[in-house]
Order: sequence, then structure tokens, then C-alpha cells
Amino acid sequence: MKRVLIVTSAFERSHFFPHGFDDWVNRYPGEVRFHDSAEAAGFPAVLADYRPEIVVGAWDMPPMPLAAVAGQGGSVAYLSFVPGSAKKQITVEHLRAGLVMSNWGTTIGPYVAECALLLVLNALRRVALWGHQLKAEGVWRDRLTNNRSLFRKRVGLHGFGAIAQALVELMRPFDPIVTADTGVPDEVLAKYGVKRAESTEALFAESDVLVELKPLTAKTERRVDEALLRRLPPGACFVNIGRGPVVDEDALIRVAREGNIEVALDVYAVEPLPVESPLRSLPNVFLLPHMGGATIDRGIDCGERALRNVERYVAGEKLENEVTAESFERAT
Repeated sequence: MKRVLIVTSAFERSHFFPHGFDDWVNRYPGEVRFHDSAEAAGFPAVLADYRPEIVVGAWDMPPMPLAAVAGQGGSVAYLSFVPGSAKKQITVEHLRAGLVMSNWGTTIGPYVAECALLLVLNALRRVALWGHQLKAEGVWRDRLTNNRSLFRKRVGLHGFGAIAQALVELMRPFDPIVTADTGVPDEVLAKYGVKRAESTEALFAESDVLVELKPLTAKTERRVDEALLRRLPPGACFVNIGRGPVVDEDALIRVAREGNIEVALDVYAVEPLPVESPLRSLPNVFLLPHMGGATIDRGIDCGERALRNVERYVAGEKLENEVTAESFERAT
């Protein structure tokens, strides 16, 4: 029976596997061994000595030597990666050498969409401004608060993957007019009742709320530049819960300083966000510390899927959220 090596840190065990592994290990018909991610130096030796066919890993897993892949003379044929991107653990060459990989895929989409909705509402209601005035300045609001509602707003989605699609479903009670960027297949737009923008420039110019969800690639890095940001209508909200480097952050700061748009961010060009960043002090900018993914109570969903995928692999069944070399290169 196929040997399994589970490589996790103490945090990952508490976050993704809060009930432990005993029940699953007792059900699994083969041998299971554990390796603590903190023992990074010993990881290659464990792979070489134990020779697992299956590795279950997460964020803190040390890099896997290419030589550990079965197609390169090693033993590892399948990596069940609990979270999303494994670019710190493997390279595309591992996959081209025959390594099979799966990740959390669409599992995380609804949770990130939930956080996106939080950011949208915070920007529309100007929570950053009112919270600061109440707590730091002791100032009560004026009669005219300039708050706005999401109901029937024009919402632009720059990127239309699983997170954007989940966000559309969450926003339905608000009856917004949702438009997506170009390049989305007609059948996908029709399924979600979403319009297509004539261009990226038009998407920004015609959105009361613009949610940035593009993946980070060589083509999308700093794609959201000052020219695009200045196309947003006065009073518009710019939300980024995708990838920080997709946005020219210096340009965003310049535009935000003028006070004509509201900004809500979960991701940044440099993380952690530098203490000296002007984003920290602008009254029209609401910030979260890149926490849009699995919440502390729902990480268990990702852990359960990873172990379920191990069972699928052993049974010769189709994996959930298998990662190809092409999708691996597009991921961030």
C-alpha cells in the first residue's frame, strides 16, 4: 500500500487538522509517517529514507528536491497540497517530471468572496474614516455622512475566476449591476447574469465599485496603473483582494491621497505592508493584513479535502482540484 508522509507545522496542524489525524490514520490501509516542517534540514533525508509515494504538505513545508520525484529516481508521485500555491515547495519542473499535485482550488473561493464583500461594504460605508474619527479623535459624524449603499450599484469585476463568481452569488440580495472584464466566455457570463465590459478602461470608468481579482502573471503585474485608476468615477470604491503587485501601489497612493475614491485592501505590493507606507494613514483607505483566505474556523475544510484527495488517489479516482503545469505557472 502507498506510503504517506504528512509534512506540517504546529500552526498548520491546528488550523487545517484541528481534530488531529488519528481517525484518518486508523482508516488508511497503508503506512503514514509525520514530519515537522520546522525540521527543514532533515526533510530530504526523510524523503530518501522513507520513500513515500504521497506527500501531504502546506505553507511551511520545506522545498522538495526534484530528485525526490518518482520520475527523477525518487519515490514521490503525488503531492496533496493543503492550501493554494506551492511555488515555495516545488517548481513547474516537478510537475513536468510527472509529479501529480492537487490544492485547495475552489474550496477557498467562498471565504475570499466573503472577505471581498466585507471590503466593499467597508469602503461604501467609509468605515476607515468614521472609525478613526470616533476612536482617535472623539468626533461624531456630521448630519451628511456621504455613506453609500451597495444596493443597485454598478460593480466591476477585474478578473472572473472562482472568487469573483462566488462574490456575484453573495451580492445577489443587493441587486447590483455586475460587469466583468473582457475575455470571459459568454456561457460563463450568462450563467451568472453578468455583463461584459467593452474594455478594461470601460470597466473602470463605468464602475461604482471595482473589485480587483486578476491573478499575478508577467502580463498583469502593475496592470492597474494610474491611468486606469483615474478612470474610476468620483466617489468610486477600489477593492483589491486579488494580488498586490497587480496594482501600481505608488499610483494608487497618489490617487487615493486626492480623496476622490475610497480604497479597501487585503493585499499589497510588499507584505507585510511596511510601517512607513502612506496607505496606513490615509483616511479613505481601509486595510486588512492579507486575511481573505480560510478563516480560523474553516481551515478544516481544506484539510479534509487534502486527505480525501489522498483516498481518491489511492483508489485511482479523479482528484479534486488537480494542478497542471500550466495552471501552476499562472498561480501566485
